[in-house]
Amino acid sequence: MLFKPKFCCGCGEKIERLDWKPWTSRRFCQLCETEYGLYEWIPRVMFCLGLFFGVLGISFYWQKTEKPIVALSHQMSENLPTANKNLTNQTNSLALSANQNVQETAKLNGANSAQNVQKSLQTALLKQSSSQTTQTKQIEDSKKVAPETAYFCGAQTKKGTPCSRRVKNNSRCWQHVGQSAMLPPEKLRAN
Repeated sequence: MLFKPKFCCGCGEKIERLDWKPWTSRRFCQLCETEYGLYEWIPRVMFCLGLFFGVLGISFYWQKTEKPIVALSHQMSENLPTANKNLTNQTNSLALSANQNVQETAKLNGANSAQNVQKSLQTALLKQSSSQTTQTKQIEDSKKVAPETAYFCGAQTKKGTPCSRRVKNNSRCWQHVGQSAMLPPEKLRAN
């Protein structure tokens, strides 16, 4: 049995209702219910939403995933050989175009030029492989480039400690432009 108040919380008038239903106000009379009814429904709605999301959360917690989620970090994605895949795709497309050109010239020149076609195909593939090796060397060299050394700002803060913002080339951060560092440059290196 639900709570049946005897007096209204808003005006203090005695409440006399013949039939109490779940949606009737438990705090206010019929006149105050029109004014303060929203304040009574907010906790009920919040409770229902909390119950709904609680059941939803528990169901997702107990649900088994079919396949694991794989997330690649930025560092791992740099190590993937995507550049090499791009180069092989380029060489494959060049080889196909060269092969088509060779077939067209073979049709035009006849059967005697088959040896010339093979030689031209071999020279085209050698040119492509040499360009591929130079491109892979460039990619490997770009990976070997040492990162710039980072420094801390090192200027005195209001607290009296050196600023810990990272900057390039042993300079000051935007907040401490023009100030001198508290520590020598050797101690300000971040790397």
